[in-house]
Amino acid sequence: MIATRRSQGDGWMLVAALLGIGAVLVTIVTHPQAGSALAPGSGGSSALDWQPGLGLHEGWRAWTAAWVHWSNAHLAVNLLGAAVVGAVGWRARAPRAAALAWFVAWPLTHLLMDAPDGAHLAQSLRHYGGLSGVLHAGVVVLGLTLAWPRAFDTLRPPPESEPAESRSPGDTVIEPSRITEGPWAMTSLEELSAASFAHSRLRHAPPSLTAAQAARHRLIGAALLAGTLAKVLLESPWDLSLRPNSLLGIDVAPLAHACGIAAGALAWCAVAGGTQLRLRAARTREGASR
Repeated sequence: MIATRRSQGDGWMLVAALLGIGAVLVTIVTHPQAGSALAPGSGGSSALDWQPGLGLHEGWRAWTAAWVHWSNAHLAVNLLGAAVVGAVGWRARAPRAAALAWFVAWPLTHLLMDAPDGAHLAQSLRHYGGLSGVLHAGVVVLGLTLAWPRAFDTLRPPPESEPAESRSPGDTVIEPSRITEGPWAMTSLEELSAASFAHSRLRHAPPSLTAAQAARHRLIGAALLAGTLAKVLLESPWDLSLRPNSLLGIDVAPLAHACGIAAGALAWCAVAGGTQLRLRAARTREGASR
């Protein structure tokens, strides 16, 4: 899997754009008057939102439910969240595999909402819509990618100055991250990878970090994961009851946030596992050809 420096992070931004633009378009279509609010299940939203049990038979709902909003305040907050998650992932040059994991977690978030106590859920959460569950999934994917950057390691041809024959099968490289640029600079995921795996043969990798830098920036990913998990646990998602929110003008479903965390972790593990299998196969083929 070969990716140029410019392309890194673009896939992540594309997923964020699909979420945001889709939400705006669906809101325009389902809200007949600007500034109006609709009750859950009313208007055209009833054909697009997530409904326990029904969504398993009408697969499009696993995608379109994220675009449904019943208040402009809820839409605005979710659009801001999508912009922030998208921008952070782009600055970090989240690899395409991470973007794929987030994309997979999108429908999986809603599918997992049918897992707990279906009868109770069908009564308390007849209709669900919004980006919040999928955004939680995106934060988890990004946190895991920060904490374990080499999970999405990929092979790349050596520079033109070095013959391909002189490159060993274990040599890998990932492009520098935008989060190292500017006054807000952080250490890149790739430099962190080089420091944490100094024993591996990264002939073309960026300069290694100090142990302190490596530890500090691994903590960034761990902090994202811990903070998101703590937030959702404080919401008591095991209680399937909805939480009225006067600011957003809707009832919030903590279950969706918990399902987003689970979906993000599952999708990340699946994509990372597939990436490593392809990488090992490529190394094996390269080694056999020498």
